[in-house]
Amino acid sequence: MDHSENPYLPIFIDLRGRLAVVVGGGIVAARKVESLLKAGARVKVIAPEVTGEIAACQDVDVELREYEEDDLEDAFLVIAATDDEKINRAVSQEAGQRRLFCNVVDMPELCSFIVPSVVERGPIKVAISTGGLSPALSRRLRLLIGKNIGDEYVVLAAIMGMVRPIVRSHGGPAEDHKRVFELLIDSELLDAIRAGDRSLAEDILFQALGQHMDLSEIIP
Repeated sequence: MDHSENPYLPIFIDLRGRLAVVVGGGIVAARKVESLLKAGARVKVIAPEVTGEIAACQDVDVELREYEEDDLEDAFLVIAATDDEKINRAVSQEAGQRRLFCNVVDMPELCSFIVPSVVERGPIKVAISTGGLSPALSRRLRLLIGKNIGDEYVVLAAIMGMVRPIVRSHGGPAEDHKRVFELLIDSELLDAIRAGDRSLAEDILFQALGQHMDLSEIIP
């Protein structure tokens, strides 16, 4: 592999209502289950034993047994999080045969996808990957980037979500819509949010959109 390049395609997958199978029931598996549930997936865990956290979760289908061939039927995504390399390889092999997305914890050579470090602030998610070369570096970069994304960006995202349908309702080509969004991003709107100056923020929006927006529920 050319270490100067990262071969992975960064994507965000909609798992709502889709079945995710986690093979393994330890602490690492519990973290994966938590992330999958947060993403809206239907989660099934297969392991002889599971942590109390997994056992107590009513939203998880737990099967207390060893992994068996064909356990991945109907799955959309698979995570192997056991300390048994033989089982991990078997899960990866079946997932490959079924053309399923599969992650084997700490074994990138058996993965069809890897889980990035994530900075999350409200609706904002920044995914960071070193291509599996150094998870520790990914975590360090997550901390560095996270320090620069404050609550003001969460508010800005919420405002842009309000602005979007208004801009699109005006009609016209997509390029015109794009210019409005870029104008707002490059304006003093972010500074107004940081300062808690709702009046200035509303004035900037009025100048860009030609109509008043009430931000009292977003900027106190």
